[in-house]
Parts: sequence; structure tokens; C-alpha cells
Amino acid sequence: GDITASAGTRGTGIGSGYVYGTCGDITINGGTINASSGNYGAGIGSGFDHSSCGNITINGGNITASSGSDGAGIGSGYSYGTCGDITINGGTINASSGSFGAGIGSGHKNSSCDDIKIAGGNITASAGQQGAGIGSGFTSSSCGNITITGGTIIAKSGNPGSNYGNGAGIGSGYDYSSCGDITISGGDITVSSGYYCAGIGSGYFSSFSSIVISVGITQVKAT
Repeated sequence: GDITASAGTRGTGIGSGYVYGTCGDITINGGTINASSGNYGAGIGSGFDHSSCGNITINGGNITASSGSDGAGIGSGYSYGTCGDITINGGTINASSGSFGAGIGSGHKNSSCDDIKIAGGNITASAGQQGAGIGSGFTSSSCGNITITGGTIIAKSGNPGSNYGNGAGIGSGYDYSSCGDITISGGDITVSSGYYCAGIGSGYFSSFSSIVISVGITQVKAT
């Protein structure tokens, strides 16, 4: 199908609504999809204020998912938002948060997601500022392990050389945020961030568990 789904504020384009909103698993197998939230909710995932969704799985399609502010492009929303695993097996995906949320991962302020697993696809994940491109959002947010085994991936927080960013390209966001193990064993990956944080690893004033990058089929450029 050709689907456009949008929420003005606090809800998600596709997923759960405001204040303890819930939904089960979200699975996308194809189509052309444009899913957006103006503020506080994820483009695809959970909404604002203790809202949740189950696992998010994308197997194909041409997908644009965005949050104007505070939610992840794909993942959880603002203020204790949660989601399950985020798994991408294929497709052309552009996931973004204008500020404070991750492109793919968790939103702003004590929000979380479980593991992020990418096995294929052509993926661009970006956070305007404070969130990670792929990983956790701003202020005490978290994500589980990040595992990449394939795909062509561009992940960025802010722009290199600017005073924006402050979240890792892949890893944790800014201000007491965290992520688990980062494992990259395949794919063609380009990662960047602005001031004060890692291309792959931790954001400013934040933490991560460990990094393993395997040689062979993996190509990684991190700035």
C-alpha cells in the first residue's frame, strides 16, 4: 500500500497514543509509508508519557518515519516511553528526530527501547541534536544491545564540526543516557556526530557497555 499516517502532537504516526497508551507488535513487510509525529511521539512506535508498544519489525518497503521533537523516528516517545526490540531486515528507511530523540531507538527523558538489530536495508538514521542516530535519546534514556550484521547505513547526530550533536552516531544520547553492547559484523556503515561525543560509543555525559567490530565484510567510517 501507499500509506501516510500522522499525529499532530503526543501521539505516533503508527503506534500508541498519549498517557499510558499501548499497542502490540508493529510489523511492516512492504509498501510506501510516511509516518510522522509533530512532537513528543515517535514516527513509528510509542507516544508521550508512559506509553508503550511491542516489538517493531521492518522486513521491506520504502519508509520515512519522523518525530519533530522528543520522540524517536522509529522507537519510543517522550517521558518514560518504551518499545520492544527494533528489527530491520530490509527496505529503504529514513528515520529522524528533529531534536532530543534518536533516529532509531529511544525518545527523550527516561525513555527506552530493547535491542536494536539491523540485518539489511538501505538506512539513514539521524538525530538533529542530543539523541543518537541509532541508540538512545536525551536525558536518562536507554536502549539495549545494538547489533548490525548487514545493510548500508548512515547514522548521525547533528553535524560534524557543529556545536550540535552531543549524542553518538551509534550508541547513547546526551546526559546520563546509555546503551548496551554495540556489535558490528557486516554492512557498509558511515557514522558521524558533532561536538563532545563519539561517532560510535557514548554521547556527552553518557555511557555504553562495549564495542566489537569484526573485520572482513564490514566497512565502517566513523567521524
